[in-house]
Amino acid sequence: MTVAGQLNIHSYKNTHSLEVQTVPLFARHELRAQLVVVPPGGSIAPHRHDHADALFDVIEGTGAFGVGERRFDGGPGKCIFVPAGTDHSLHNYSDAAWVLRVTHHEEVTPRHVGRILLRALRRRLRLPD
Repeated sequence: MTVAGQLNIHSYKNTHSLEVQTVPLFARHELRAQLVVVPPGGSIAPHRHDHADALFDVIEGTGAFGVGERRFDGGPGKCIFVPAGTDHSLHNYSDAAWVLRVTHHEEVTPRHVGRILLRALRRRLRLPD
């Protein structure tokens, strides 16, 4: 989804799946978000995003975040920030689905400048992206 609007993230989740679900919610320029549903006992192995910060918002359920060497429990309302290049993992230790909204923001580096300037010029001239 790339137009302004609203989403009911609960309509995307399948709490009966035994697999981790990842549902794209939106992507716009350097910002994107997805819904992640981790089933009971499910995990996402340690990994990193070298050029994107991540913000995890717990919608429902509980589980554990691994961020670098630190561990955090995460229930509804918990928000965890993971800087670009930081190893992180998820584990649902509960008996219910763990539902998170994950927002990624790509770092802007010198190699992005041309693309950003072109996009700004297109907006100014009201040309399509």
